[in-house]
Amino acid sequence: MNSPIAAGSTIELRSGMTLQVDVIPATGTEYFTTNIEDGVALADEGLRAAFAANHPQAWERIQARRRFMEDTLGIGLHPDVLPFSNIPAWLPPFLLRPDRAMVMAG
Repeated sequence: MNSPIAAGSTIELRSGMTLQVDVIPATGTEYFTTNIEDGVALADEGLRAAFAANHPQAWERIQARRRFMEDTLGIGLHPDVLPFSNIPAWLPPFLLRPDRAMVMAG
């Protein structure tokens, strides 16, 4: 499966689509770091309302992930982006220090 996001792509991202998000930081050296692999869904206002009404516990988990991403990691998301991972955008840069994470400078 390939990402629809590429230079020159004419594929339109739409409500109801799910995407695998891979963030692989490049260090510029011979050393490598950890990476992020998260699943997200795109949902317009109507789909979000239906999801919240039909799956309130899952909806609250999604909202908690969004708050964590914004308040702790400094990552703002468009309302249409629903993070599904229990460790959304969590990047521990040091293998032996999983209690530390990369965040956006504020």
